[in-house]
Amino acid sequence: MIDKLKISKSILTKINSQIATRTSAKKISEQLEGKILSIHIKNTTRFFNVIMNSNELNPHTIKENYDVQISGSLISFSKLLRNNSSDVLRDGSISINGDVAVAQKFQKLFAMIKPDIEEELSHFVGDIMANNIVKVSKKTGDWMQNTKDILQENVKEYLQEEIKLMPSKYEFNVFSKEVSKIRDDIERLEKKINEFQR
Repeated sequence: MIDKLKISKSILTKINSQIATRTSAKKISEQLEGKILSIHIKNTTRFFNVIMNSNELNPHTIKENYDVQISGSLISFSKLLRNNSSDVLRDGSISINGDVAVAQKFQKLFAMIKPDIEEELSHFVGDIMANNIVKVSKKTGDWMQNTKDILQENVKEYLQEEIKLMPSKYEFNVFSKEVSKIRDDIERLEKKINEFQR
């Protein structure tokens, strides 16, 4: 059985040692003094809160007490660690509640000290298992993205081609041009009417 508390303490120790060795990370951590970050796994009661004290992140046990909360699935968090965080936030798989300015500072801090998850896991489950977990996580994330893209394309094609509920890009462009033409014609007509009334 994996000791979750031991893993979280180990990760925090690693993060704190990286904060201590980077001047820019220290400056941001000073701005975050006393701020609480809550990480919540969606559709579960699982949460992980940390508080910044004296340039160190420490566990914080009060679930409802936080400055900013990041919520998402485990797959979303693995994507967040691998990819550009703005992509994950844009697609809606990660949500943020609370003080946005605090969230941005935590984001900057973690971008500077991003830990190697595979290396950290290897201390608890071994190199091979850690490597397999990271590979499975990446493959699952890629598969989900591909499935989502295919589903979106199929739904779009069905709405456009099968039931003609949605216009194609070409039809939309033709419609937009016609609307613009009608608008211009109305403006010209309005000018002529105004001139005639004078």
